[in-house]
Amino acid sequence: MENQIKVSVLMLAYNQEQYIDEAIRSVVLQQTSFPFELIIGNDASKDHTLDRCKAWKEKYPQQIVLLNNTENLGLARNFIHTYEQAKGEYIAICEADDFWTDRRKLQIQADFMDAHKEYSMCFHRVVNFYEADGSKSLSNGGQKQIVNIRDIALCNTITNVAIFYRRGLFGPLPEWMTEVTSYDFVMHMLNAQYGDVYYMKRVMAVYRKLGTSIWTGGGRQKQSMISMKNRDLLIDYFQNRNQEIVDILRLANARNCINLILYLKSQHLEAEIPASEERIHHYMPEWKESDVERETNAMRLSNKRPPLFKRFLTACRKTFSKVIPLQRIK
Repeated sequence: MENQIKVSVLMLAYNQEQYIDEAIRSVVLQQTSFPFELIIGNDASKDHTLDRCKAWKEKYPQQIVLLNNTENLGLARNFIHTYEQAKGEYIAICEADDFWTDRRKLQIQADFMDAHKEYSMCFHRVVNFYEADGSKSLSNGGQKQIVNIRDIALCNTITNVAIFYRRGLFGPLPEWMTEVTSYDFVMHMLNAQYGDVYYMKRVMAVYRKLGTSIWTGGGRQKQSMISMKNRDLLIDYFQNRNQEIVDILRLANARNCINLILYLKSQHLEAEIPASEERIHHYMPEWKESDVERETNAMRLSNKRPPLFKRFLTACRKTFSKVIPLQRIK
């Protein structure tokens, strides 16, 4: 029992040779009082990602589990394959283009979860790094400390590189997991049905925002479709489990459609609007036109451009952030 794995760290990789050294290094240099494993799921990368992984595997043969898919499985299936190899009591995530900045991250999160059995997950603040221009920002401004499944269903504020959860709370991964377009939100929802989620203000990771990533590089329309598809799958899952959550997911998708319509209008893509209008009535058939108008006005208000002075301060912070070096584990 002394050598039982406490935490399984999952790292999905595809064509990330320029980033993965830093990601792996930030994991293997964690200082813990317990054994942990790093499971790397290389999804048939076409560059030198696998070579970099093999080099690290030689240095840490007992700690690193290297899974090399000979054919590309895609994000969902690669996650499933990697997740199913985990042996730890807990799961943490570090994608191959992100990295951790605190060598005690795993210890801090494991200690908290050990002491607070009522929580299903915990997460922390991260630095958002916009690689295109080198600017940075802090995540989760105004974040409340305790989050529940209803909060997550309406708006997911959890960055994947910050998450830490108990393995196996909901049993095996559902069969429909192969259909998800982004697994993090779905996993948060599956876990959060078994307990609240605790937020730590401590900054312990860097989330790299790349133009090539599924989410950041997808654009507003693609992001909306990803969100709706994942919520659709969760609506089916919770249909006979929790009607309140189903209703919140329906509302979130309807609001997503309204936001997409506003975006399409701003881009003069009126021909694509009717499909989103139909989706609104699909998700919220009980809504009258006055309800749609109310939600649309609320969305316009939330999307309203901030005052000039606030925009000036934001621009100053963005410029200043470029000269602040990213923290790294030494």
